[in-house]
Amino acid sequence: MKKLFTAALVLLIAVSFSAKKITIQENKLVATFKGVTENDYYKFIDDQKVEHLFYDLDESVELGLEDDENIGKKFSITWSSKEVDELNEEGDETGLKLTVKTILTIVQVK
Repeated sequence: MKKLFTAALVLLIAVSFSAKKITIQENKLVATFKGVTENDYYKFIDDQKVEHLFYDLDESVELGLEDDENIGKKFSITWSSKEVDELNEEGDETGLKLTVKTILTIVQVK
């Protein structure tokens, strides 16, 4: 019984060290919405005139950025990076991964 307990403990320790640790780093930004690009990215410009392109919105975001009424408005954005499969012109996966930005939360700044 003692050998079984020791083996189980060693196995548990080995599994806990071998598991990949995924960290999601959230980033914050205040920027002005400039519209949707021809590649369907959401384009924002911050106060330093730096362009930020976002791939998509988290499913919990209710604000619709496809509407022209939000162009020119300033927003506080929380975002993170993720990897997605690159697609060719036909919509098929190429086998390559792209790192893109996803908007997690967005609130209009007054």
